[in-house]
Amino acid sequence: MIVKVGFIGLGIMGKPMSINLIQAGFDTYVSDINMKAVEEVAAYGGTPCKTNKEIAEKCDVIITMLPTAQHVEKVLFGEDGIAQNGNPNTIVIDMSSVSPEDSRLFANRLKEYNMRFLDAPVSGGEPMAIDGTLSIMVGGEEDVFNEVLSIFQAMGKSIVNVGGHGTGSAAKLANQIMVSIHLAALSEACVFASKSGIQLNKLYEAIHCGLAGSAVMDAKMPKIIERDFEPGGRIEINFKDLNNVQSAANALGVPLPVTHLVKEIFSSEIANGHAKKDHSHIINYFERMANHRVQRPNNSTYKSSANV
Repeated sequence: MIVKVGFIGLGIMGKPMSINLIQAGFDTYVSDINMKAVEEVAAYGGTPCKTNKEIAEKCDVIITMLPTAQHVEKVLFGEDGIAQNGNPNTIVIDMSSVSPEDSRLFANRLKEYNMRFLDAPVSGGEPMAIDGTLSIMVGGEEDVFNEVLSIFQAMGKSIVNVGGHGTGSAAKLANQIMVSIHLAALSEACVFASKSGIQLNKLYEAIHCGLAGSAVMDAKMPKIIERDFEPGGRIEINFKDLNNVQSAANALGVPLPVTHLVKEIFSSEIANGHAKKDHSHIINYFERMANHRVQRPNNSTYKSSANV
């Protein structure tokens, strides 16, 4: 029986995910370099920890939700990390967005410490993280997956074990291909419609129930309409994911011509100082090309949303 769950990484996604674990009844230990976030989760009943070593020593299952593979590697294999200080048979669940190669490497290295590993990135953004309705794509052994299924169910709605180590991360990268290309298509269409004289709130009302409608449109069109580019999903993180996509595709021999083009659009936004903005801000790229700024409708009543 799982007694204690550690959660390392309390950012936009990790904080609500850890709170949902607490509210589901799990004895949850939390850590982050942002002590304000730790204090906020502790107010819900989480146990604050100052070091990764403390979590490693106390917890049966440890979740990491961190920005990059380099951060995950440091937490897992640093001097005060999980591998050197945790107990044999600990289950490590990395819910970060990293490459399949990184996930397989983490799994193999943790085996040397008699620890088990699942890669389990998520999709759905901050709203679904708050609601506990994330899509969770899991790579790893089925028996380990089944052992921690109740943990996933506290955070997500669609939970699928897609295959062996690395396949969860590969599924997330496939997700990011589709999200990123759709964001670019949405931005391009919005600039075209706006310059044609159509207010974007009217465009959304006209098309969102048709074939072009999607979760990406529902989440991001309101942000574009309101010109609310607070993240959400940051441009720099999306660009990181697309770099991982490109690396994995190169290793597989899979050409990704459209993804490559969209990756360069994200690169342009970073070069122009917009790395920290929501990834829907790539509409700025299309606005610059068309010499047209999309205007916020005077009667717009849309609420801001977060990342997909």
